[in-house]
Amino acid sequence: MDTRPGESGILVLVHAREETPDQVIALAVARLEAGGLLQHGEPGCGKACATLYLDDIGMQRQVCIFEDRGSQARGCRLDTAGLTVAAGWLREAIEARPDVLFVNRFGRHEGEGRGLREEIALAVAAGIPIVIAINRQYLRQWRAFAGETFATLPLDAGEIADWCRRAVAEVEA
Repeated sequence: MDTRPGESGILVLVHAREETPDQVIALAVARLEAGGLLQHGEPGCGKACATLYLDDIGMQRQVCIFEDRGSQARGCRLDTAGLTVAAGWLREAIEARPDVLFVNRFGRHEGEGRGLREEIALAVAAGIPIVIAINRQYLRQWRAFAGETFATLPLDAGEIADWCRRAVAEVEA
């Protein structure tokens, strides 16, 4: 496992489907000067979909990214309108050039060429260090998109924050 910021400045937090990295990521963000998106939600019960939100780091803005399909719906569905709003916020963050950019996830939509994929590419091109969580099942699509030049760490807020500080120091050097 490579833990150095390296040339790409990308930290990937690989997690299993049943793991939720959001609280750990939020703890790391609290220790840094960062921009981007944090994800949090409430799990659904057997009769309702989960509620999932994206927060614009430091801007007190929040958008729901799961459609409210009613209590009789089966399964959850991403609300592309909410994701479009979040993509705009991510672009604003990239333009503001934070020390580190957090992207909530690289998931199915990004793997298929949609979602926040374009914003991720813009941040890489801008040379901003990026931290992104990826469910293990989408790691193959991530590698097809980004290649092999990225660091990985376990879900540990202190290690994530330390990696971010090293990445910022490399950018500033």
